[in-house]
Amino acid sequence: MNQSKITFIIPSVGRSTLARSIGSLLSQTNPNWKAIVVFDGVKNNINIEDDRITYLEINKVGVKNNAGRVRNIGISRAETDWVAFLDDDDTISYNYVNRFEEEIKLNSNAECIIFRMQTGKMILPMQNDNNFHVGRVGISFAMKASLPERFSPSDTEDYNLLNLMRSNKRKIIISPYINYFVRSLPIESSNNQNYPRITINF
Repeated sequence: MNQSKITFIIPSVGRSTLARSIGSLLSQTNPNWKAIVVFDGVKNNINIEDDRITYLEINKVGVKNNAGRVRNIGISRAETDWVAFLDDDDTISYNYVNRFEEEIKLNSNAECIIFRMQTGKMILPMQNDNNFHVGRVGISFAMKASLPERFSPSDTEDYNLLNLMRSNKRKIIISPYINYFVRSLPIESSNNQNYPRITINF
């Protein structure tokens, strides 16, 4: 039986890389996850069937490079306690779900967990960051689905949602784990020991 605590929300405009993104989910070492793929104004172009994955086709709601409204629709359909985000040209670590479960066991009051993301040779948030900053954090986070905060379309919509939660005194963890890979396959050799675990609003 799937004891999923987390649903991955994947907005898609039909990119060919979507199969790679879903592949990183199917390769999870912990099978207890669900996913909702939301096709924004395009038809479902993927032929991957798994009981954990729901495919939705909606009328176009996203704006160029801003998938926030699409993600909000996915959040509203999630049935798990937590939601996380994955873009259709990115991937996640095969250990993502295990690391997520580790973080909520360590901090049971957490409401949002920011995982570090690798984009090119850069890791965000950076090693010496003791908080998160605009331009130095991205979509690599999980949040309680019950929280009222949602995305608003913006060039910095990921940061803006996180900043809103921080302003609202939500309990946020910045995990030491590099769990998200921008436009690349997962790089499981990443050294997660170099990064601290940061707590915000605890």
